[in-house]
Amino acid sequence: MRSSPRRLGLLGGITWHSSLEYERLINQGINDALGDVASADLLIRSYNFAKIAKAQEAGDWKTLATTFADDAASMADAGAEAIVICANTMHKVADEVAAGSGLPVIDVRDAVADAIIAKGLTAVSLFATGYTMKDSFYRDRLEARGIAALVPPEPGLTEVHRIIYGELARGIVTEESKAAYLRIAEELKAKGSQGFVAGCTEIPMLVTAQDVDAPYFDALALHAKAAVSFALDL
Repeated sequence: MRSSPRRLGLLGGITWHSSLEYERLINQGINDALGDVASADLLIRSYNFAKIAKAQEAGDWKTLATTFADDAASMADAGAEAIVICANTMHKVADEVAAGSGLPVIDVRDAVADAIIAKGLTAVSLFATGYTMKDSFYRDRLEARGIAALVPPEPGLTEVHRIIYGELARGIVTEESKAAYLRIAEELKAKGSQGFVAGCTEIPMLVTAQDVDAPYFDALALHAKAAVSFALDL
């Protein structure tokens, strides 16, 4: 284990609610390992999520990829040794960020897959934004590791997405929305799901491990743990 952490570049603000949790968990993980007053060495680029969401809705992933890659390259110039994209959906452009910055991207999908495999599971429910659930970039990464990622059929998929952008991204948490997620989770469980992946960093605001009668995989927490492991060579 290293006696001082590697510098990490965090691309956050996607949304700020979850970015704060990333910073907290990474700093806590570093301090737990090194003790005393040790904390993480972080460079942080926090985006205006309104602009990110608008580009996502327009399908302008090319511009987002360029923006993220350019900012990651600036972090490389400032001494970062790896990039943490503080959002599941934006891992759609992870390859472009790695190529544009010359730095490794600590990938949330790998952190999630590792945890699922450690539990011996082969099929999980993937709750995430509509972009993540509809596209293949996340599911394919899990399936390459032998994990089937089940997503809700319509109208459940649209409802999961609506709650993320219409409520959680605004800091709104309701019992009605929690009940909707848990109902959809039960439907996927009946179709063979063995676990619940909170594949959007805001979902733990609404549904936690205590709410789900199945193994629960918090992508944000698992990702932060992977970042700590990289920073300290654990």
